[in-house]
Amino acid sequence: MSKPFKILRDLMVRGRYEKILSNSISKLIINNISKKNIKILDYGSGVEPTVLRMVRHELSKNSIKATSHGYDLYNDIQLEQLNNKEEDEAYFNVKNLDSNNEIYDVAVISDVLHHVGINKTEFIKDILLSIKKRSKFLIIKDHFQYGYISNQMIRLMDFFGNLNSNIKTPKKYYSNKEFDILINSLNFSIKSKILNNRYHPKIFFLFNNPKYHFIYLLE
Repeated sequence: MSKPFKILRDLMVRGRYEKILSNSISKLIINNISKKNIKILDYGSGVEPTVLRMVRHELSKNSIKATSHGYDLYNDIQLEQLNNKEEDEAYFNVKNLDSNNEIYDVAVISDVLHHVGINKTEFIKDILLSIKKRSKFLIIKDHFQYGYISNQMIRLMDFFGNLNSNIKTPKKYYSNKEFDILINSLNFSIKSKILNNRYHPKIFFLFNNPKYHFIYLLE
């Protein structure tokens, strides 16, 4: 990736996007969990778990001490590197989630489900049920598409955001109706929603329409 292109991507994604997303997740936690010491499960935490670190920092400014456990398809080298970074976090291979008896106050799944594949309905249900058994609250950040054009715009945004990684661009994203059907089928209740966050500068409106993003707090 060329340096100017990387700077542009980081301007769109790693700076403004992560700040707005972490602030939104933090507000949901602060407004719905009264505890001063909480444990967070981060499903699909990735090799650069910046958002959850920013969330913990935001919570600390509100006198909330948070520890987080990140789960992903890590190899041994990645686990060694991640687990030597900060004392309030720990990382595990996602294959170990079912054998972990930890109980969490909130679980976060940010921009993960569409990469699993929205057509893998039963697999996604199993993931969500497994996570929900370990946490009272579940925060899901993902995308809504409204037809062919918006789906392609989100695909382009996703491709751009994950460029130079091994993450494949999905072919399809949830519609609002499809996602609500999924949630209702699991008997989860929607406690709060954050819609229409403007994660990127207005100049990128065509590719990053605020209505393409949603955050649900489920109970």
